[in-house]
Formats: sequence, structure tokens, C-alpha cells
Amino acid sequence: MLFKRVVLAVGIVVAAGLPTAGTAAAEQGTAAGLITATGYSSGSPALVSLDPVSGDVIRTFAQNAEDGVLSPKGSTVAYIQRDDTCIPQTEGCMYARNLVVADGDGSDQHVLVRGIAPETNEAPYVGHPDWSPDGKRIVYDSPRGMEWIKSDGTGQEVLTTTGGAGTFSPDGQSIAFVRTTTYETADGWEYGRDVWVMDIATRQVHQISTARNARSTPVDWSPDGQRIVYVTENGLNAVHVATGAVTELQSSWTTPLSSVQGPVFSPDGTQIAFSAMDDFDYTHSTYVVDAADGKNLQVLTDQAVTPTDWLSR
Repeated sequence: MLFKRVVLAVGIVVAAGLPTAGTAAAEQGTAAGLITATGYSSGSPALVSLDPVSGDVIRTFAQNAEDGVLSPKGSTVAYIQRDDTCIPQTEGCMYARNLVVADGDGSDQHVLVRGIAPETNEAPYVGHPDWSPDGKRIVYDSPRGMEWIKSDGTGQEVLTTTGGAGTFSPDGQSIAFVRTTTYETADGWEYGRDVWVMDIATRQVHQISTARNARSTPVDWSPDGQRIVYVTENGLNAVHVATGAVTELQSSWTTPLSSVQGPVFSPDGTQIAFSAMDDFDYTHSTYVVDAADGKNLQVLTDQAVTPTDWLSR
């Protein structure tokens, strides 16, 4: 989810009693750029972006919208928005979650993919879009699996029924996702989740991580395409694509964190931003850590936001 230009922007309020976002960034050399995120401070999701250096509030892009990502040229944005139309149920209504695209200035909004009714009792939805590096396609998840569609609304296709939210590699040749598989133990069959990668040209998939502890949330590639960061049951891991070597980024954290979400690499690959809950006081914050080993954990903002991308200007 790494692109060259950005139009979206909004800032943040920094946690009281902690270094300001700009101070924390200066201390550890945070890469510049903007972090796009889903914000919840207004009570409903909104598309925002965070300045990882100053923490300044720049702009709220769209209300009632989440999971926003920019096209490579920054001219178009894709995000998820709840439809206002009631879908009658036995008790009350459900509301579809649609994939919406719009111009970078917020104009010309239109639904690219309508929410698909799942086989569960959950509201119909699609989620977690990501642009291909050439800007021609968007990959997203649905109750049918991992799908993609051309940016003009044609070519909708299910890539795999056993994958969820997908993220394009920086070279556009692969898509990483979390896949649930079953495995046999002495006590019977159990479920586990790992990071897998699909080769777009051949549609072949291969397993990257093997610990069976990944969570079904979006992953992110390092800018050089060598590592993938993903959420685990215990925190945050980064796996080397070629070797499968895993770094447990949470092993050096002195603050116990849970409910980790939205890990994204900085444009230079030196840091990772993510949101999590502090298990001491049950507050949600956005943090940054060193990408190599997870050290230098710092609070970027105590606002309720979940990163979706970290962009260079």
C-alpha cells in the first residue's frame, strides 16, 4: 500500500503527558509523508490522514467512510462506505458496505462494487481495498473471498475463495493475504492462519509464514518487497518473503498492547505504524516502531484511528 503522492490529509491530537508527535518523530527519525487512516473520533468512521512528523490536522476527506487508499498518482481514492438503504431483516435492517471511488478532491463519488450479501447474519459488505501499482485494478475482500476489479468497473473476478484482504506487492506482480487452513494435531483438526502470496501471472499461491497465528486483517509490504508485516494473536510480526524468517516485533515492547490493527511500513521502510490498545489503561492509540526489530515504541497519537497506508509526499 505504498504510493508516491497524496491528496488526503488530516492531523491528530497528541496524547497528554507523552511527547508530541513531532517530538517523538524527531527523536527517532520518523520518515516524512502522510499516514492515511480511518478515524472514529466523531462517533462514525471518517477518512483522515495523519502527519507522522508534526501531528498537524490537515483535512478530513470523507465522513461515513473507512479503509481509504489512494491511487498511485494520487488522483483517485477508493474507500468503503455504508449504504443508507435498509435491507429488511426479521428484526430491523442491515446496510450494505460498498466500495466507492472518487476524485482526489472528493468529487465524482460513485459505487464501484456494491456490498455482497454474505451467508452469515452480518450486514452485506466488501472491504479493505488496495490499488495495484499501475492504478488499473483494485483488490478487496468479500464474503466470496479475495476479489479484484478494474478501476473502470469492469473485470470483476474472484481471485481465491480462501483469502481475505489482499495487498499488492510494490512491483505489482504479487498479492499478499492471510489464509485460513486446517491442520491435524494429536487432538484432532484445528484451524490456523498464515500469510500467503499469490503470483498474479500464474495465480499460484504459496505460504510465507508457518506459525498459524496470523489474524485475518490486511498485511503490508515493505517498500523493497522483501518483508511483509502482519497482525498476530500476540501482537505484530514481520516475515521475510524469500526465507520465511519471522521477527516478533512486540518482543521488546515494555507497554503491553492488544487489539493491534493496521500495520503499515513507512515510505523508506525504516518504521511501522499501527493502532493498538494499551492493556494498562485500555486506551487506543496509534504507535510507531522500528521496522527492523520493533524497538523504540512511541505513541504517535491517542486519537482513535486505524492506519491504512503510509505515503510519501
